[in-house]
Amino acid sequence: MSSSQPSAAPTPPAHSDRYDEALLWAAQLHREQFRKGKPVPYISHLISVSGLVWEDGGSEDQAIAALLHDAIEDSGQDHGSIAQRFGSKVADIVVACTDTSGPVAPSAEKEPWLLRKTRTIKSLAHKPEAAWLVIAADKAHNARDLMIDAKRDPKSWDRFTPGLDGSCWYLWSLHQQLRELLPNSRSVGMLGSCVQAILATPEVQARLDNGQSAQEWVAGYLERPETHPAER
Repeated sequence: MSSSQPSAAPTPPAHSDRYDEALLWAAQLHREQFRKGKPVPYISHLISVSGLVWEDGGSEDQAIAALLHDAIEDSGQDHGSIAQRFGSKVADIVVACTDTSGPVAPSAEKEPWLLRKTRTIKSLAHKPEAAWLVIAADKAHNARDLMIDAKRDPKSWDRFTPGLDGSCWYLWSLHQQLRELLPNSRSVGMLGSCVQAILATPEVQARLDNGQSAQEWVAGYLERPETHPAER
């Protein structure tokens, strides 16, 4: 008589169909959008942020929220439309990642940059803890992208409303808080490394007064209104 070995239990999937659906929806929402000033599809950023969240130990809800973190700000969605598809936990994270005061149509103007970013910095510690990992991944990927582009072309900062001064201040300010909130996060570590690399560039060093450190320079951004972007 032959004896049969018990069949091995099936390997559970690494992610559910919800993630597949979120990836497809994100691609549809952002199909006509590109990274600012570059012919790179915007979906590349969303995929990268979601990957960083997975690699940082995030949950599937956080990874899905990473794919959708700009759906309110850039694609006219709201808490309800996201919650209907993926639940309130995902929708709550996306809302926390949004720096506009509500949904913005793709053709509409946002609130002034400095108002939005100051509000984000002031509210970060009070946002849901589940959102911190997504925010850290988003800013880390942006900072790495900015750092690499600036090495290739120092004028690449001109693509952005705040320019070099405001961009440095925003990323540095967020890192100051995130390193306290998520001290063991890979994305926070990446963000800090990229910020330090940017502050060490000749473009920043040329802005320093005699004896001033880059840390002092970036921390004093709000005291230099002449460097702030024009209000719309």
